[in-house]
Amino acid sequence: MAQNFLRVTCKDCGSETTIFSRATSAIPCTVCGAILTNPSGGKADLVGCTVIEALE
Repeated sequence: MAQNFLRVTCKDCGSETTIFSRATSAIPCTVCGAILTNPSGGKADLVGCTVIEALE
């Protein structure tokens, strides 16, 4: 099972950031502070972002 990183864009401000696909904590946007992901016990639950690309 691949554990990779995701390049995502914030739905609120449009900034791009890289996150771990199995994040275990909520990740805020570094620009506007909006919550990008929530932990879900496996893959991160993407709530405030859109995936641009999967990185390995």
